Amino acid sequence: MRTPTATTITEISENDGTPPAIFDRMAERYDELRVSEAQLAAQFDFTVAEGLGAATRLLDVGCGTGTLVAEAVERLGLKAWGVDASEAMLAKARERRVRGAAFKLGQADDLPFRKAWFDAVTMRLVVHTLGDRRPRALAEARRVLAPEGRLFIWTFAPDHFTGHHLRTYLPDLPAVDLARFPSAELLTSELAEAGFGDVRLCWFEQGGSVSRARAAEQLRARHLSTIHLLPPEQVTAAAERLEAEAAADDPPLATVLRWQLFVARAQP
Repeated sequence: MRTPTATTITEISENDGTPPAIFDRMAERYDELRVSEAQLAAQFDFTVAEGLGAATRLLDVGCGTGTLVAEAVERLGLKAWGVDASEAMLAKARERRVRGAAFKLGQADDLPFRKAWFDAVTMRLVVHTLGDRRPRALAEARRVLAPEGRLFIWTFAPDHFTGHHLRTYLPDLPAVDLARFPSAELLTSELAEAGFGDVRLCWFEQGGSVSRARAAEQLRARHLSTIHLLPPEQVTAAAERLEAEAAADDPPLATVLRWQLFVARAQP
C-alpha cells in the first residue's frame, strides 16, 4: 500500500475534518452518482430491524440530501430532523418537500437542538469526516438523545478500502481512507466516553457491479469526498484508464460495500 502524498496527509489530519466546501461541490449530483436506491433501501431496512423502527423522533446528523430523513418519515411515520454543515446539501434536501421533515444548518459537534429531544440519532458515513471533532460530536449526539435512546452509526469496515474496486486505479485511496475512518475499537471507546453503553457492532455487505464508463464518470465528478483529497493527476489518470478500458469493451468491475453498523444506547 502506498503512503499518501504530504499534501493529502495535511488535508485529512486537520482538526476540523473534511471541509463542508467539498460537500457543497458534490451536492448537485450527489444522489445521482452514489449508491442505488435499492442499496439505500436495504441499509434502511437493516437499521429498522436493528431498532430504528421503535423511534418516534429522529435526528439524522450529516443528513446530506435528506434521503434517510425522507425514508424514515414516509415509511415509519415519525417526526424527523436533518442537520448538515453544507447549505448546498440542505438545499437539495428541502427540495424533497417531505411533510413531517425539517432541516437545519449546523455542525455535528454543536447541534442546534435541546437536550433529550430525540429517541434516535443516525449518522451515516459521517464519523470519518469529523477529524478531531468526532468525540465532541458523539457527546452532542448523547446530549440530544433521551435516556435509553439509540444512536445508529453507519461506517465502512477496513477491508472495504483494501478490497475497493478502484484500489488499482487510485493507489493512494486505501491509505487515505484507512487514516480517515476510525477503527471499530476506537469508535467503541469513544462511544463509551461520550456516555453510550450496550454498543453492538453489526456487519452488512452489499455486492454489485459498475461499468468502467460509469466508474470513470463518477471519478471525474469527484463523487466521493476522498477523491477530493487525492492528487488530481492520479484521479485524471484513473478516469482515462477506465475510459480506455470501457472503449475496449472490458467487463464491469465487481463492487462490494463492506459496512459496519454501530448501535449504542444512551445511558441515563
